[in-house]
Amino acid sequence: MKLRPIAALATAALIAFTGCASSPDSGGADPSGTTAVTGGPTGDTTYNVTTSADLAKPAAELISGGTLNIVTSAGTPPYGYIVEGTDELRGADMDIANAIAAKLGLKASFTSMEFSGILPAMQANRFDFSIAAMGDTPEREKVVDFVDYSTDSNSIVTTKGNPKSIDGMPSLCGLKISSVQGSVPLGLLQAQNKKCTDKMDIAIFPDNATSLLQVQNGRADATMYQTGVASYLIKTDAAAANLEVVENTEYGKGYNAMAFNKNSSDLRDMVQKALTELKDDGVYDAIHAAWGLDLNKIEVITVNDGLKYNQPS
Repeated sequence: MKLRPIAALATAALIAFTGCASSPDSGGADPSGTTAVTGGPTGDTTYNVTTSADLAKPAAELISGGTLNIVTSAGTPPYGYIVEGTDELRGADMDIANAIAAKLGLKASFTSMEFSGILPAMQANRFDFSIAAMGDTPEREKVVDFVDYSTDSNSIVTTKGNPKSIDGMPSLCGLKISSVQGSVPLGLLQAQNKKCTDKMDIAIFPDNATSLLQVQNGRADATMYQTGVASYLIKTDAAAANLEVVENTEYGKGYNAMAFNKNSSDLRDMVQKALTELKDDGVYDAIHAAWGLDLNKIEVITVNDGLKYNQPS
């Protein structure tokens, strides 16, 4: 597996594009049987998904054309990224969404955009739902609904060797920090900045890739990133070899969640049921195992449960 370099990811994140990732072997979900959904880090892992006898008919009635239009944000491996040299979206989020589509007897089509544009797009009802490792927070629940599908936390990322001797949030005071518009890490940083005598200089960007690039190129001293994403990127992308995770504390644990328009409760509940069946079938576990995300799994697929962790946003 080869990721598109960070610099290219930052550029690509500014351009919305569409890519389909429904099962290439079967041409999409079988409304009456089993679909072999392919995915995984090298694109050759197969998840056998049995179409739900209870959900397929109402899903077909609800989704015209038989295709779920899903929005994501590339540049957050292992959740979602662009394979270098292609326009193929790959990641755990794509695998989960494709499995949900197959469970419902549908296909999935993906569009990638800047993270900061996803909530407005969902409020405008441009897509059926989003899957972009987005945190379910009480503030966001005011404008969209969520199906919670995993957890993650956030860590401080700096250049290798930790030249600023960062050892926690208070040590970020007085430093140049990059972050992403509308993100949970930005909320954490802004809350800490209120406590700083020597304020952070926080530069805000539209996507994770651009924010991380500031640290990589020395324009920022540090950023905050989802722990799983940062660790995966540093291990797998040569362009991130000069970065490291400050491994003392993880911050702001919360749900990764799919966002739905407030008027899409029927689809929201259908997706929750489909994901619950995938958990019972073992497909949910298999996807997380394939991407090294076993610690991110949750026991119960919930709706609008953001208050459990009460992340800022």
